[in-house]
Amino acid sequence: MKVLTDLIKSELKRHNLELIVKPNGREGVDFLIGDKQLYLQPINKDAAQLSIKISKQDLGQLRGDLFIVLVLVIDKEPRVFYFIPSEALAEPDSDTFIENNVTLMPSLSNWEIKVTSHTIPVLAKYSLENMINKL
Repeated sequence: MKVLTDLIKSELKRHNLELIVKPNGREGVDFLIGDKQLYLQPINKDAAQLSIKISKQDLGQLRGDLFIVLVLVIDKEPRVFYFIPSEALAEPDSDTFIENNVTLMPSLSNWEIKVTSHTIPVLAKYSLENMINKL
């Protein structure tokens, strides 16, 4: 995760933004850009990973100041950073964002983000270049 955070810091610095470690953060949701909170999540396309699941319990309440930073890893290198507003997960669709509720064990409920050739155009609007003005 250290290498990942260093790369994100470097990329953000090019846009005059600073990534700060949140002193009282929790696993995953422990970074800030100004007053925006970030949840870092890599997805390894080398391992043919087609989706990631984020525990609802870990992510917490969806809100405007919380972003999922999805890092697409290809050929063992982080290639693309998507800054997805957490509120986008509140409007699940069957292709990109999926809500998985487990009624018998709510702690297993999660948000799923699919990354396939079909969903990349949807995710492209969340690339760093397209989201920089929201950060």
